[in-house]
Amino acid sequence: MPANKLVALTFDDGPDNVLTARVLDKLDKYNVKATFMVVGQRVNDSTAAIIRRMVNSGHEIGNHSWSYSGMANMSPDQIRKSIADTNAVIQKYAGTTPKFFRPPNLETSPTLFNNVDLVFVGGLTANDWIPSTTAEQRAAAVINGVRDGTIILLHDVQPEPHPTPEALDIIIPTLKSRGYEFVTLTELFTLKGVPIDPSVKRMYNSVPLEHHHHHH
Repeated sequence: MPANKLVALTFDDGPDNVLTARVLDKLDKYNVKATFMVVGQRVNDSTAAIIRRMVNSGHEIGNHSWSYSGMANMSPDQIRKSIADTNAVIQKYAGTTPKFFRPPNLETSPTLFNNVDLVFVGGLTANDWIPSTTAEQRAAAVINGVRDGTIILLHDVQPEPHPTPEALDIIIPTLKSRGYEFVTLTELFTLKGVPIDPSVKRMYNSVPLEHHHHHH
């Protein structure tokens, strides 16, 4: 087992040339690797340079569907097309094939699980899609909720004001001081000894999978 506690920063809804760059600047500043869950329709010639920057900086790219629409009630064909088209543009522009999928709005269904051949990841959220939340509030939600193995779910792209980059100036040094190491999703699974296995029809919020016990 690694000595450090492990945590994975993940960012949804990009790429965007301006907004994603601000997050990348913070990750560079602290020499931290993260995973970007990208939206297929935003991956094209206009964002090619920022995608190359992500990859060249050692960040991982995941699949966050083709658009922002919930997929739980889509037909199998619609689901397969959304995933395949997104994988194809990621392969074209990033040169990698995603291993992980974050469903839009974290909505799942048996149909969705059965038609996506990727590992589903959710995570610890910080209300950073609400423009009124401050950097300090976003950081506190993460710092107070995190534990060894947590997947942190933030957004590189949201309407402004969007102080998630400023929140990283609090989150990253604070968690580093508490013995956390920041890793990509693939590293998190690998270091925790958990197979990256799409046949597990569950959404990981942490690694190993958190089992919620319901008492009746």
